Amino acid sequence: MEPYLDTSLLVALLIREPGTRQAQAYLSTVQDQAWLISPWTVTEFSSALALKERVGTINRQERLAALGEFGRFCQLRLELVPLEAADFDTAARFCDGSEAPLRAGDALHLAVCRRARGSLATMDRGLAAAGQEMGLGVELIEA
Repeated sequence: MEPYLDTSLLVALLIREPGTRQAQAYLSTVQDQAWLISPWTVTEFSSALALKERVGTINRQERLAALGEFGRFCQLRLELVPLEAADFDTAARFCDGSEAPLRAGDALHLAVCRRARGSLATMDRGLAAAGQEMGLGVELIEA
């Protein structure tokens, strides 16, 4: 199964934070596989960096540098799995049926990961638990 990279993992990879080393170590173990993301990941990545800038965790230059790196990373290394209308229906069913408190964006990640037959790679414990509940292969990278 190819890893579907959650936004939390990509942020840790491109912004120095407590999980950066673990994100790098994980990706080095799956170098020979395609790394999957969805268009939602691109949106969520930008949102996460904007939030980090607003709260003062990073400055504007760091945000712009990380966005540039992410863009290059997308072109060179990441495989974009297009969103399909059915993904939104699947995400809604995941929200309806989950015991975990599942947000819409996270449910969409799970739906795309399932359709792509990937395994979820995340640093988000709640998302990892929901992914396991939905029957996905999950790799929780601990910070």
